[in-house]
Amino acid sequence: MKHIKTEHKLISAAVICSVAVTALTACSIAGQTASSSASASVTITSSGETAKTTTELFSEKDLEIGYDESNAVTITLNGTSADSSSSSVKTDGSVITIKKEGTYVISGTLDDGYIVIDAGDSDDIRLILKDCDITSSDYAPLYCLNADNVYITLENGTVNKLANTGTFDSKDDNSVDGAVFSKTDITINGSGSLEISSSAHGIVGKDDINITGGDITVESEKDGIQSEETVAIQNASVEITCGKDGIQAKDEDDLSKGCIYIESGEVSISSDDDGITAANIIQIDDGTVSISRCYEGIEAQNITVNGGDISITSSDDAVNAVAASSSSGDMMLTDGVSSVTVNGGNIYIRTGGDGIDSNGSFEMNGGMLTIMGPENGANGSLDYAGEGTITGGTVIVAGASGMAMNFSSASQGSILLNVGNCSKDTVITVKDESGNVILSAVADCTYQTVLISSPDLVKGNSYSVTAGDYSETVELTDNIYGSSTGFGQGGFGGGMPGGGFNGDFNGNFGEKPDGDFSGMPDGGQNGFQGGRPDGFPGGRSDNGTTSETEV
Repeated sequence: MKHIKTEHKLISAAVICSVAVTALTACSIAGQTASSSASASVTITSSGETAKTTTELFSEKDLEIGYDESNAVTITLNGTSADSSSSSVKTDGSVITIKKEGTYVISGTLDDGYIVIDAGDSDDIRLILKDCDITSSDYAPLYCLNADNVYITLENGTVNKLANTGTFDSKDDNSVDGAVFSKTDITINGSGSLEISSSAHGIVGKDDINITGGDITVESEKDGIQSEETVAIQNASVEITCGKDGIQAKDEDDLSKGCIYIESGEVSISSDDDGITAANIIQIDDGTVSISRCYEGIEAQNITVNGGDISITSSDDAVNAVAASSSSGDMMLTDGVSSVTVNGGNIYIRTGGDGIDSNGSFEMNGGMLTIMGPENGANGSLDYAGEGTITGGTVIVAGASGMAMNFSSASQGSILLNVGNCSKDTVITVKDESGNVILSAVADCTYQTVLISSPDLVKGNSYSVTAGDYSETVELTDNIYGSSTGFGQGGFGGGMPGGGFNGDFNGNFGEKPDGDFSGMPDGGQNGFQGGRPDGFPGGRSDNGTTSETEV
């Protein structure tokens, strides 16, 4: 890997949020509008890595889409074979091998074959896909075996397709298992479209995968995009429907690797396992990220959101920070390294498990965070093992009471109330002493507690909070009103009308309240059994390995 091997800079990304929150104007709270980008560059260090800048993540070649057609090699696919006049191209029936550095313009259809890049170690290969359609019944339609870098440019106005329709047979010493399989750094750019379908993974990179343009659709039975080092996305549209993880960055043999950066663009994921998962860093700076279906939404050791619009619908934890080296035995203990940091952006979460779950710290410095759920008392809307700090931004949470938590440190008002058993679609409203609405939200779940924090909640003032039929006036004598540290420890502000807690503190969490999980996979959360809902075979520990216990 050339760009980032031991060092990483947190870049940003974001996701579409259809937030059911209003405050005077859309996503604006008492005159403050959630920023879609961070006001300052934020850097974190993970596993001894040193942060890199955006320009170090994306080289000029990653962004370059122009080429000199007069100096390019033309490859024309003709169903069962290919034509090219260059000695750099070897054709053996429906197998085409590119041997030397250069620019190659590929067009036409290959019914059952594949292209292999097998060039010199220092060779850069640029492929211009120009209405290129390659199908393979037993291998990767595009196999990047050897080169320095491979750049795939999607020609403007063209539709390109790479499909594996059957097996992935063994043809050399490598376990090829993706429709695009690369042992080199690989970049996808341009302004055309690329449709990838696979009976295994979609895009597999043993090195870096950079996507800096194009309209890319991936449908795969396993992971959508998988890298052993880094996945970085900028100014691209990426849509993934997959049977396992949407985007994964992890090397099982070297847990110091594995980072995902979304600087801009649109990322849409529907997965049967995790949405976006990395061993070390996930950073979202701007753009839109929509995870409409997943087991866990975003998972890494260090997760930072600097901006953008992010929406997550998860059957288990929506955002989960856990040490890369963790095991199932680490649950409920602080690991000292994991972190979730929100500096800006607009985040909307609908969860069946924990909303924000950090085995280390959770820090909120700006932006807008809305969490709806969980509806069962075995999980919490916030669940951090270290410190939970808020210095800015707006938070509104509606969820179950069994493991409800407030922040442990706040420089603005943060109110946690038990509001009894409230129905889905009821309105949560906070007003100041003059009756002005500070914020208002429509609950997208049944709930017993609400957590509200805003720069407009000022110590020394009084505020009225309503949730469905519940109403209470809060005297904010300190920045934190009502606290709990999981499993009901500590005390909530307010009383316990309408049935109080859903369950008790003896390990019995009561019945799940009525309500549905719109958009959730069949089976919902499966209570506190540690298992996946239907369609998610097996349990899984925080480090992604199979286990009997779910953290």
